[in-house]
Amino acid sequence: MTQTSINYATVLYELEIPKEIIDETERIFTENDILYKSLLSPIVSKNSKDNIIDRVFPKEMHNFLKVLCHYNSIDYIYEIFDEYKTITYEKNGILPATLEYVVEPDKNQKQGIENYLCHKFGKDKVELNCIYKPELIGGFVINAGDVEIDRSVKGRIEQLQLKLEGHF
Repeated sequence: MTQTSINYATVLYELEIPKEIIDETERIFTENDILYKSLLSPIVSKNSKDNIIDRVFPKEMHNFLKVLCHYNSIDYIYEIFDEYKTITYEKNGILPATLEYVVEPDKNQKQGIENYLCHKFGKDKVELNCIYKPELIGGFVINAGDVEIDRSVKGRIEQLQLKLEGHF
């Protein structure tokens, strides 16, 4: 992350625009690469960019996006969204985590994982993103912060292979 994207993300957080609006804006950018390139282009006039923003994006985001365009900073938009999420999680005591699984955990198992992660990382809440990964063969992998907890069959096989290679 650049300091510029961190600064803009901080401003975006402080504007207190509803998360749903920011998510919608990110979705619009993600699904419309031509739109992003148009706002980035030095050939497109400032007035044209303003008109595009007014027509396409939620009104709560108009001024913020226009400032990015006017200061030639729209190329930071994806970093700004990422940093905004980091700031939001941090300010609200939320730990983003990913659970990769073969057999989907039930509600109680998910709650147990969330409780464990809250305790381990000293957070109030965990936002657990669950992803089906049949290539794990069995078990699960949790990624939270800079920590990976690999309790998958695939991971154990790989560890065993490393040990065996070290002996031959």
